[in-house]
Amino acid sequence: MSAEQPEAPSSGVRIMHGRRGHPTALVMGEDGIETCLHSLYDPIREAGSFVAGPVDAAVLVFLGTGLGYHLPRSLANNPHVNRVILVERHPELAELAAARLCQGWNGRIEVVTPSTPGGGFPPVPEALDAAALYVVPHPPSLRAHPAWYDHYRILLATVGRTGPAADRTQAAGRPLTILVPFEAYYVQRECIHGLESLGHRVVVLDCRGREGDEASLFGEALRGERPDLVLSINMRGLDRRGVAAQMLRRLGIPLALWFVDSPEFILYGEALPPADGCHVFLWEKSYLPAVAAQGYRVSHLPLAADVRLAGAARVEERFSAGLSFVGNSLASGFLARLAVKFPVTAQVMAFAGEAVERIIAARGDQLQLVDQLVAEGGRFLPDDDARLFFRAYLLHSATSAYRTRLLGQLLPLGLTFFGDPDGWRKVFGSAIDARPDVNYFRETPAVYASSAVNVNATSLQMPHTVNQRVFDVPLCGGFLLTDRQGALGELFAENEVALYDGISDVAETARCYLEREGLRREIAERARRRVLGEHTYGHRMRKMIAEVLGAAARPA
Repeated sequence: MSAEQPEAPSSGVRIMHGRRGHPTALVMGEDGIETCLHSLYDPIREAGSFVAGPVDAAVLVFLGTGLGYHLPRSLANNPHVNRVILVERHPELAELAAARLCQGWNGRIEVVTPSTPGGGFPPVPEALDAAALYVVPHPPSLRAHPAWYDHYRILLATVGRTGPAADRTQAAGRPLTILVPFEAYYVQRECIHGLESLGHRVVVLDCRGREGDEASLFGEALRGERPDLVLSINMRGLDRRGVAAQMLRRLGIPLALWFVDSPEFILYGEALPPADGCHVFLWEKSYLPAVAAQGYRVSHLPLAADVRLAGAARVEERFSAGLSFVGNSLASGFLARLAVKFPVTAQVMAFAGEAVERIIAARGDQLQLVDQLVAEGGRFLPDDDARLFFRAYLLHSATSAYRTRLLGQLLPLGLTFFGDPDGWRKVFGSAIDARPDVNYFRETPAVYASSAVNVNATSLQMPHTVNQRVFDVPLCGGFLLTDRQGALGELFAENEVALYDGISDVAETARCYLEREGLRREIAERARRRVLGEHTYGHRMRKMIAEVLGAAARPA
């Protein structure tokens, strides 16, 4: 039979033969689009990427079967398994897959499939335990019917294990097991170090290079672990459909989300975790009301310093500078990538240019102004998506302009740039002292220790709080000159910080401190003592645990 002549269709499934003569299946997906479940050229070879390797489970569950090409090979890798469960949205495919499995295998096969097309969610077999089974997903099937298979992903990861994972009443005072999805992302390592410094056991769920696989990774991790808490930074490591968060909710495992960037942009297109199983922490107070309005328990949690950085804080000649700035020029194309998300016309860009000036002038109240500006610009923006990206474009454009003007004032004082040398030369010309990127953990501490004055310029998405550099520089024995932010008075005493008031003030303030080495040393040492005493990631993790598990222990 040719690829152009499928066999008779039945209830959303049609079988056809590919170019090498092997049958393949096409199904009508949830979105109304027909999906091919196998390669049209070589489904046998393709099936190799879906085969389960050797596992320590007593039961194999195939989540989506297709025509079952990968089933016999998965069982060959696991000769100890004598029970298989087929979870398949289409009864015809379940029957064909089971028939393929029966050829040469004498174990027990159980099928979970609707009795009729669109027949809802039949139950899984009784007396299953998530710890004793291994789920083998068939990605094309899951893509065709994501909601149907999501139901079973959650159920299979939690079956036989629902209910609170542990007594929470004493949890905050004992060593815990904490699972952290890891992508080598901003502050993830620092949080892990902070948790370990408190004596907690950290289970690192390595999600690097596994985007789209997060639900499966969580399901497998929870098969062998029952953590007291899961911590995600900026929703990293959580799947976009909210499956992992639902697994945690059914298991009674609290989820802590710490946003260290604007949550409104991070949450774009994401399924929100259940509010009753999640505690949200925000590095910036200004976003608290909007997140609380979604029904979440919310807390303010500033950034901090990782004490391990201090070990690399050596004075080195190659990093010596009178006045230094570590950071990106923002000239690398990020703004251009945002600009493709909304209509870019002469009128829109003229409005954006005027808006940037108003945002810079409104430091401290800029988020409210940006809301007003996006509303004013609504006549240019066709939908909510365009408004969201335009909002991000305004904030990052204003940050770029603010930083460029600020650092431009410091060029006559011999400012040295560390990081993005090509970008900074593009902004300020080839005559500047722009040095290569520095590794955050190994080299940046030495830059801080080797510079007389380290300049900081806070992003305009942060009206109140401070960035990590405010803690890192003094930890490393360096002197920090930073812009005035409301949170500074809550975090440091007046004689522990050196501030400038704006673009027009920064050069004179920097010159003053460059001339007063003794004063710099006194301020830096006082700030260092404050950081070590109150502002490490150990301090932040202790607070997070107390708030999450304390809330979990209280009756609703």
